[in-house]
Amino acid sequence: MMLYGLLWLVIPTIGLALHGHDVTTNDLASTIARFWGSAFVGMAIMLWLARLGQSDSIAVRAIVYGGFVVAVTGLFAAIMDVLYAGPNALIWLSIALYAIFSVWFGIVAFKKVS
Repeated sequence: MMLYGLLWLVIPTIGLALHGHDVTTNDLASTIARFWGSAFVGMAIMLWLARLGQSDSIAVRAIVYGGFVVAVTGLFAAIMDVLYAGPNALIWLSIALYAIFSVWFGIVAFKKVS
């Protein structure tokens, strides 16, 4: 997540070009991609620091639920991209990653804490 976030934050035109979008450095898509990248970098740091927390703590549970929401809504956005934006085949990597993280965060978020 950190590497993906840094890609979108620092060089969004390369990330967008890899996904089949023709953009310039200062257009709206690049600006939005930078915000997306900053969110990914922030999530990566938050998740990395929370990994040592007690799994039953309120803070760790909040982080896990937040990760679940990010993964599910990201999966929804990626599916909408396939349906309406006509991206290239690399979008399936995003869909796969969001699906994996949705399942993983869902398992962690909804398991019984003993």
